[in-house]
Amino acid sequence: MKKIFQWVAVLSLFVATVFVANHVNAQSTGLGVNPRKDLTVYAGKSVSDQLYVSNLNKKVSVTVNLNLIDFKSSGETGTPSLELQENAPKTPWSLKPFITLPKSVELGPGEAKYVPFSIRIPDGQGAGSYYSAIKYDGKPKDGGGNVIITGAPTQLMFVTVPGKATELMNLQKFGGYQIKDNEEKGNFKSLFVSSQPQKLAYLLQNAGNVAESPAGSIQIKNVFGKQVRLIKNANPKENLALIDQTRRFEVCIDATTKTVKQGGRSTKIDVCKNPKLWPGIYKAHMSLFYGINGSNTREIDAVATIWYMPWWFIGVILLVLAAVAFVIYKVRKSLVGSKSHKRKK
Repeated sequence: MKKIFQWVAVLSLFVATVFVANHVNAQSTGLGVNPRKDLTVYAGKSVSDQLYVSNLNKKVSVTVNLNLIDFKSSGETGTPSLELQENAPKTPWSLKPFITLPKSVELGPGEAKYVPFSIRIPDGQGAGSYYSAIKYDGKPKDGGGNVIITGAPTQLMFVTVPGKATELMNLQKFGGYQIKDNEEKGNFKSLFVSSQPQKLAYLLQNAGNVAESPAGSIQIKNVFGKQVRLIKNANPKENLALIDQTRRFEVCIDATTKTVKQGGRSTKIDVCKNPKLWPGIYKAHMSLFYGINGSNTREIDAVATIWYMPWWFIGVILLVLAAVAFVIYKVRKSLVGSKSHKRKK
């Protein structure tokens, strides 16, 4: 079973853009921060570490304020909902009581710094996941104007406290999935007629106190029980279901790699391609596992039926049925005519 620190890789989906713009001397002022930090801390122990912050502008000095805030899940895709209001109540999984870090840091032009912080988990603290976020706000030191934040630079902080935690993931749905207008919305479908099924998806409700990243595989068989596809990784992006979240996990039946431009850089991403399935009825068998060190590994098994019946195939079937009906009609008519002829004799 994968260790819990691996699932934080998907948290990059939660993070807003880390660049800021400032109209000072027609120069661009920005902050460079790492999008996430994950640590394992035992109850009764403490850990010291560092944050990395850089001033991307070569001419302007900035003061960067560090604000610790909580966040919750929003929707089924993992988008975070930052608790930005002042004096917001702490979430049950808040890391704020356990972390100590500076309130601000000064950065000269083009300067980068490692900012020390520490986390102490008290004795008797229950095992599970604790998380908050650090929101970075920057302002030029020369007073030339405010930094215009185009997207709040936010670093997500995750801590796992090992031990026997409460882990419970409930499967809500599993089956074929079709995106509608964008990646945020779509429909679970069992019948595909206009196009081939390209994605499978499943909904998991996290009713425990551990942020979980399931792992497993999906086997697709045809109506004769023969395997036609094997999806070895049912969670290819290592997505995470936060505490109290119902998270949608998506996987391509067949995937290919595509190079796209993100933030001026070329990045390779997985995209779904046509699986080239024959028309017919298919069954998808899914086996998932989850669990952290100190807890028993749990398993989720599910089966979904997918009908791929394109319009042309339905038309062929109707034509065949019509031809069979016509032959039967002709044969019966011929038999009836033959019997009538015999009676006349």
